[in-house]
Amino acid sequence: MHWVFDILGATDSCQYGFGVEPITSKPGYREDCTFHETPIRFHNYINGEDILRLRKDAAFKGGLRGVMIIRDPFEMVASAYCYHHRGAELGTGLAPANITEIGPEEGVPIMAGTMLQVVRRMTSAYAVAKPEVLAVRFEKLTKSSQDFDNTVREILTFLFRNEITEKQTLQILNATAVEGVNRGLQGFSELPGANQGYNHTNDEEDMAVARKALHLIPDNILAEYQQHRKFLGYGS
Repeated sequence: MHWVFDILGATDSCQYGFGVEPITSKPGYREDCTFHETPIRFHNYINGEDILRLRKDAAFKGGLRGVMIIRDPFEMVASAYCYHHRGAELGTGLAPANITEIGPEEGVPIMAGTMLQVVRRMTSAYAVAKPEVLAVRFEKLTKSSQDFDNTVREILTFLFRNEITEKQTLQILNATAVEGVNRGLQGFSELPGANQGYNHTNDEEDMAVARKALHLIPDNILAEYQQHRKFLGYGS
């Protein structure tokens, strides 16, 4: 979306809270949406209550159009373990301080507890998203380069309808291609300063090991994860 808004010439945006990078390059600094009125808004921790509030606020301003990403909660747990186990974002409170020394048999259940609030927010947002908010599946974005491009076009059609030209759409598809994980190119997320320079792509072998430890999640927490997966369309 950073590429999209820059290409379309957007000059103003805001974020809810200050824990994320601006969604536009201009003005180039963080603006808190609580105090800064602008149509382009980015929420890194969206939940159902937030969408309902945005829907109500936007009712008198031309309506709400948004996009959110959902992902298999089990994959989120495995990914979170691998990410922090290799030392990313230590000291932020997102994982135990000694997570790099904890094996998957102990670490995956720990991260399941930590990630539960994130999954709850995602599920509650998904429950009230339609019709103003498009829910895009992470798995589709990462399946193949063609699926990535198709998803970007789907997002553009949903957000902008006939407000942008085909030429602009092709410009955006060409620019955002670097974000497709299957192309091996360098996008915004890997540039110096973006997300503190952390690489968010895990090694597939590490992920496979983490997945094998998912059954060790305590029964009560595991049951809730299964409920979330079923509601989101990932489990039976």
